[in-house]
Amino acid sequence: MVLSMLHVVLWLYISQSAFTLTTQELVRLNVSSVVTAECGQPVTLHCNISSSREGLSIKELIWYRGTKPLCSVDDMGNTTTHSQHDALSDFRCNYTQEQLSLTFTQVQPMESGKYLCKLHSNFGTPKNYTRVDLQECAGLVHADVTPVGPTCTFNRVHPDGEVHWFRGSRQLHGHSLRPTTSKQVNAGGWLTIRSSLEGTKDTSLFPYREPYNCSLWNNMTGRYIASSLVPNHQNLAKTFALNGVKQHHPWARLST
Repeated sequence: MVLSMLHVVLWLYISQSAFTLTTQELVRLNVSSVVTAECGQPVTLHCNISSSREGLSIKELIWYRGTKPLCSVDDMGNTTTHSQHDALSDFRCNYTQEQLSLTFTQVQPMESGKYLCKLHSNFGTPKNYTRVDLQECAGLVHADVTPVGPTCTFNRVHPDGEVHWFRGSRQLHGHSLRPTTSKQVNAGGWLTIRSSLEGTKDTSLFPYREPYNCSLWNNMTGRYIASSLVPNHQNLAKTFALNGVKQHHPWARLST
């Protein structure tokens, strides 16, 4: 009797394992493990259904950010874009030929991270994750001479970075110069980085043969992503976007 019961339990376990394995093999979701979003550009996440046999019946296919649904398609093929009160960027959904696409007009820092695609069907409920990585970004740079000294403000920065100060081709360290930097996190996760070069209040330094330069260094990529010359007493400023250009001395190639 005991042996018979053990046989029944073993049979049920093997049957359940075989059923689980079979349903997993019958249908799966294909997504890109990592999607890189370029600064200020649209990005699309694709979720493709792949089935090894005929007869697949889709009940619901959904894109999630965290636990909140963004896009879904029902058993009739109707696509729904779910309203998100905390959504940072505009997005749209599209479903065609067993592929659900989620497109952002542009990705903000707080929207980078993991996204989940999940299917409810007669063949099982597979799911798969994709990660969105936002490339380095730097918006407008404002450079001026304030009562503190030469000051640069870098707007809409991602990720965090360090401000390096130069005069001519020389990077400024220590001595009587004291760079002070403040950082503020704004809506969407964008950073505003402000740096002032204290110890240079003497206005007789302006105009100068070798202008001051502030450059934003990205520790992750190991390059400067934005740079600006501090204007002279005539308030003539030149701001340069160096995104995508690796330069060890960005100031050396800036024309005056």
